Amino acid sequence: MTPEARPSATMVADGAGITTSKAARALKVAALVALLVIVPPLAGHPYITTIFISALMFGIFGAIYDLMLGYAGLANFGYAGFIAAGAYGSALASFHYGVSPWFGLLIGGFCGGLMGLFTGLITLRLKGLYLGLTTWFIAEALRFTIANTPEYTRGVLGLAVAPFPNLFGIDFARGQLLHYYYLLLVLGALILIAMQLLVSSKIGLAFRAIREDQLATESLGLNATRYKLINFTVACCFTGVIGSFYAHYLGILSPTPEEFGVPRTVEILTIAYVGGRGTLWGALFAGFLLIGFQEYFRELEAWRLVMFGTLLILVMMFAPKGLAGLRKYLW
Repeated sequence: MTPEARPSATMVADGAGITTSKAARALKVAALVALLVIVPPLAGHPYITTIFISALMFGIFGAIYDLMLGYAGLANFGYAGFIAAGAYGSALASFHYGVSPWFGLLIGGFCGGLMGLFTGLITLRLKGLYLGLTTWFIAEALRFTIANTPEYTRGVLGLAVAPFPNLFGIDFARGQLLHYYYLLLVLGALILIAMQLLVSSKIGLAFRAIREDQLATESLGLNATRYKLINFTVACCFTGVIGSFYAHYLGILSPTPEEFGVPRTVEILTIAYVGGRGTLWGALFAGFLLIGFQEYFRELEAWRLVMFGTLLILVMMFAPKGLAGLRKYLW
C-alpha cells in the first residue's frame, strides 16, 4: 500500500471520535429511557405516576404538534379539537356499540386522521394566521356539536368511558396507573419512531423545504399542498390515537374548553415551542418541565394559563430554539 493510500492518523482519530460520540449518545438515550421506566415504580406513589402520565402524554402531543409546526410550518390553533375527535370517536364506539377499547385506539386514529384530512382539504391552501384561525373554527364547531347532542354524546353531562380490558394477563382497571403509564410509553415510542422515520425520509425533506420557502419548493415541481396534507393528516391521526388513550385512561369526557378548547391548545403549543421547533424530542423534555411547573402552581388555577402564555412569548423572543438549544451543552 502506498503512503497516499494509507489512512492518515487524523482520519483514524476522526473515525474513532465519531464512534465514541455515537456510543456516548446511545448511552445517554438508554439512561433517559431507563429513568422513564424505573422512576414511577421506585417512587411508589400514585400521585407521582399520575404526574408522569400527564407529562409524557403532553410531551407526545407537543412532539406531534412539532411535526406540523416545526417541520412544515403549519399552525393549528384548533389542535385540542383533534384530540377530542380521537377521544370521542373511541369512547362513543365503546359506549354505544361495545367496541373494545383496544380497537378503539385504531378508531381514534382514524377519526383524528379523517378530521385532519377534511380540515386540510379546506384550509391548507391558506397560510399563517388564516390557516390557524380556520383550524380553530373547525375544532370549535366539533366541540359545540358534541356539547349540543347530549342524546348521543352526553354533552356537558359527561360521557362515561370504559377502561381498557385485560391484555395478556395485565390488569388495566382504573386504579392500575403503572400499567397505563407503560402502555402510554409504548404508544409514545411507536409514534415517535414513526415520526422520526418520516422526517428523515424524502417526504420529511419536502416538509422542511416547504417550511423554508414554499414558492421556491413549488418552482422545483413539488406539490406543496399535497405534502402539507400528508403532514397534517398523519399528525392528526397520531393525535387521535393518544386522544383515544386519554379517554379510556381518564374515564369521563366532557366538551369543556379546559379539556378540548383553547386552554388545552395553548398548553400544547407552549410545550412544542419551549421544547424547540423541528426537534420532536425536545417536546418530551418540555412536557415534564411544564407539567411539573403546572402542578407546582396548581393553586393559581386560571392564572396558570396566563403564565403559560407569558412563557411562550419569552421563549419566542429570547430563546427561539427552546430546550433543544441546550443540546450542545448536554448532548
